[in-house]
Amino acid sequence: MTYDSAATRSKILAAAIEEFSDHGFAGARIDRIAEAADANKRSIYVYYTNKELLFAAALHQVINELNEATPLTEDDLPGYAGRMFDYLTQRPAALRMHLWRQLERPELGPDAADVYSEKMARMTADSSAAHLPPTDLLVLITGLTQSWILAPRDLLTAVSTADPYRPERLAEHRAVVVEAARRLCAPSGSNRTPE
Repeated sequence: MTYDSAATRSKILAAAIEEFSDHGFAGARIDRIAEAADANKRSIYVYYTNKELLFAAALHQVINELNEATPLTEDDLPGYAGRMFDYLTQRPAALRMHLWRQLERPELGPDAADVYSEKMARMTADSSAAHLPPTDLLVLITGLTQSWILAPRDLLTAVSTADPYRPERLAEHRAVVVEAARRLCAPSGSNRTPE
């Protein structure tokens, strides 16, 4: 049987994403990653050099997959919010990895500043752009997409003890996220209800 180094690297990276998303950088253990990947520790160090570079590779993988699956469309931010909400509720490891990055290693991972700058420049140039500064608007929309996942479970079950992650409830909240994003993007004064 021939050794497949690409398959081994892929298994190591998948196991690392699970380990880092569950335990963060500080809590992750190379032994557990090696066991989950059915690889030896030495191969992890051969392919990724050290734990920090493995964490960086895991971040790149997760963030690139998220960006490919949910491209930022500056002309349809409510649609973007809905797609991002779907992605994060279906793949909670992506949000956990992002949070661990913010807490422990904010300097690691792909630098998306150029991508965001380009999108925000287009939003600024668009005459139908919202009344909010582009950076603030994207921060608010990003927060909307993560709000259900980050909210305390006690809050989500305060009115109903039913599972807040059941498909029907997620669909209801997704509609709220999209509508809130639509209102954020609307020109000033267009969200007011008649008196």
